[in-house]
Amino acid sequence: MSEFTPSEEKEFAALLVRVRRGMRDVLGIQEVYFFQNEDSEHGFHVWLFPRHDWMEPFGRKIESVKPIMHHARGHLKNEVTFYEVEEAIQKMKVYFNN
Repeated sequence: MSEFTPSEEKEFAALLVRVRRGMRDVLGIQEVYFFQNEDSEHGFHVWLFPRHDWMEPFGRKIESVKPIMHHARGHLKNEVTFYEVEEAIQKMKVYFNN
């Protein structure tokens, strides 16, 4: 991000705000963790990691993210969850196309 031009800064910030608003307004996601790192193989990566009620037992610190992801991989890989994710994707597509 430190190498963005001023116009890229504005465009990126506007995109993050729009995604976050969609997550709140369209998907009902009230809390999100933002992660940005520059040490990925692609040089730059941003995650918007939504908080869901089922995550509460894992805590709210940064250290809770890895156990949450492991839990999701082990317990939420099923047709119901895939359908819910696909439904959320479609809702966000509609949001972005309006």
